[in-house]
Amino acid sequence: MKKLFVLLFISATIFNYGQSNQILDFKAGYSPQTVYNQTTINSSDYEVTYSGSETFLETLKKNQVPNPTAIKSIMTIEIVSKTGKTDKEGTFPITIEYLKAVDGNGRTIIPSGTLLYGKTSETTLPKMDSIVAKDMEESMKNVIFQTVQSTFSQLVMPQKKLKIGESFVQESPLTLPIAGINIEMVITTVYKLKSMNSKNAFFDISQTYTMKMSDTRFDTSGSGIGNGDLIYDIPNHFMAENNLKMDFNLDLKDTDFSIQLKSKSEFKQTSQISKNK
Repeated sequence: MKKLFVLLFISATIFNYGQSNQILDFKAGYSPQTVYNQTTINSSDYEVTYSGSETFLETLKKNQVPNPTAIKSIMTIEIVSKTGKTDKEGTFPITIEYLKAVDGNGRTIIPSGTLLYGKTSETTLPKMDSIVAKDMEESMKNVIFQTVQSTFSQLVMPQKKLKIGESFVQESPLTLPIAGINIEMVITTVYKLKSMNSKNAFFDISQTYTMKMSDTRFDTSGSGIGNGDLIYDIPNHFMAENNLKMDFNLDLKDTDFSIQLKSKSEFKQTSQISKNK
């Protein structure tokens, strides 16, 4: 589910909008000469139950795989993104620095000081071009770089004006590797503008998860839902807080085995925005 969190973490940072007569004008993109300090906390509970032939179950025992297998994970990430001055082409530099990235036991996931460099504009999403991380293996650098860049490339948001009560929809692909099998899904997220005041805009979020498997070797079924809320800081044209709770169930069957997955996850992100002088 890490890609989902990474996916959820970046999508919550890229809305710009204006206000006129209770209308929000959404335009995806960062602002030049701005600093975004963000904290993201993800927690997940998984339960995987296996069934199947005696040979399959015996293999699980030999590999010391509990049945059912219960997994709990917590991840805390603190980053700071900084943008620079706009050039004559309308683009400006962006850096993303990891200040803290640890699991529930305090173990480091991504070393502090890891930096990604790229370019962006007010109308396009960031395109990262390099990563710098002291004492990190090249393979790990490539994983972080490719994950961040591929996630940005999936987050093309519609430019749409919204009145209170109106909504817009975003679809995002998701691939989960489970037991050596890539589970393919589509996440459909609905953002509904609930209310506004002079400082904040308030959104309700609802999600549905739909299976979209290209691997026909397995009989799969699954579904999920997510619900939450989003608060936007209007003067800074950016998200102030994002909360989401998600439930997902999956059944996968083959000739010799079947897998049932149940998961519950929570996501929370807060941001502080200031000008980059």
